[in-house]
Amino acid sequence: MRFPLCAVVPLLLLTAGLTAQQAALPASLASMVQTERAFARRATIVGWKQAFLEYFADAAVSFDGDKTVPSKEQLRQVPDPPKDLQLLWEPRYGDVAASGELGWLTGPSTTINPARNNGAPRYGNYASVWKRDADGSFKVVLDVGINVPMPAPFEPGFTRAPSAGRYRGSDTVTAAANALRDADRSLNEAARTSQRQALAGRLADGARFHRPGVMPIRGTTDILAWLATQPEWASGTTQHFEVAQSRDLGYTYGTYATPARGAAAAEKGFYARVWTRGSDGAWKVVLDVLQPQ
Repeated sequence: MRFPLCAVVPLLLLTAGLTAQQAALPASLASMVQTERAFARRATIVGWKQAFLEYFADAAVSFDGDKTVPSKEQLRQVPDPPKDLQLLWEPRYGDVAASGELGWLTGPSTTINPARNNGAPRYGNYASVWKRDADGSFKVVLDVGINVPMPAPFEPGFTRAPSAGRYRGSDTVTAAANALRDADRSLNEAARTSQRQALAGRLADGARFHRPGVMPIRGTTDILAWLATQPEWASGTTQHFEVAQSRDLGYTYGTYATPARGAAAAEKGFYARVWTRGSDGAWKVVLDVLQPQ
C-alpha cells in the first residue's frame, strides 16, 4: 500500500485543481488525477483508513507476508488511525492506456504523527494502479508505497510519462496479456544472472525504480548504474498480469528473493511493475517497485 501497515508511509498534499498543463491531458488521465486528488482530500476529512476503503476497488490486493490478500479485508483489520495523524499525498507523474480504463500514478507522500518524534514528518513515494470500476469511476487495484529519507523530488504540477510511439497493433487482449506475462517471466529469469543485464533494453522512456529507504531512481542511465550494484535474484515468480483493452499498457506483480552476498543479507518480498508497449510490440518497464517482507 502507499504506506507500510507497520509504519505509515510519508506524504505531501498540494492544492487540487487542474493546471493549464493538466488541462491538456487526455480526459481519462485528467479524470484519474482528479480522482486521486479527491481521494487525498477525503483522507484529511474522514481519515486514511475510511478513504482507502472508499477508493480501493473490491478486487484490490495488498502484499502481506508471503501472500497477497484482499486490500479491503486487510484494511478493516487495521485499528482506526489517531484523529490528529496526517496522511498527505499528491499525484505528480503517471499515465493511462489509450483505451482509458487502466493507468498508474505516483507522487510524494508525507505522514505527520504528533505522537511520534515530536511530530517530525516522515517521507515516502507512493505508486498506484487504477482501473475503471463497473460504474465507470476509477478505483485503486494495487498500491505500493516506499519510505524515503527526504521529500521525493518531482516536477511542479503533473507530468505525463512519455507516451510517444505506443503500440497500435491489432492483436487480441489475450495475446497481449500472454506477451506481457512472458516478458515478466523472462525478466525474472534474467535477473537470476544480473539485475542490470535483465533490465538493459527493457526500460521504457521515463522509467522509475522505487526501493524502500532509497530516493527514487529515474531514467535508464541511473537505473542501470544502480542495478549494477545490486545482487542477482535467487528467484522471481510472476503471480498476476493484466493489460488494458488498447494493449499498450499493463501491470504485473509477483514474488522475488535475493541471496545473501557479502554483508548483504538475503531478502524476499513482492515486486510490482507497470509496463508500456511500443509500436514494435515489445513490452518495457516504466515503473518497478519492491516491497521486502
